[in-house]
Amino acid sequence: MDRITTNTTATAVDAFLKEIQSAMVKGGGRLIFAVDATASREATWDAACKLQVDMFRAAAAIGGLEIQLVYYRGIGECRASKWVGDSELLTRMMEKVMCRAGETQI
Repeated sequence: MDRITTNTTATAVDAFLKEIQSAMVKGGGRLIFAVDATASREATWDAACKLQVDMFRAAAAIGGLEIQLVYYRGIGECRASKWVGDSELLTRMMEKVMCRAGETQI
């Protein structure tokens, strides 16, 4: 990478980080949490849910973050939750998701 590209990239990254900081001060952030709930994940689903719930609770402790749970499974099925700032509600929503046979949609 040449010097001009490096400086331009650094400037773009700095500008992006300032924009993110500004958004956080104005009212928090939003994160889409997308998961594969196809049958291939079933063997590790419970362990993954536990880790994800821990992550949701850690995000709630920081505050100012809304999360939208998006999951795909089955044949052509993709669902998205409403935006949620409550980690316990997000946990209950995550617990209701069950793996289903289908093709990975990534």
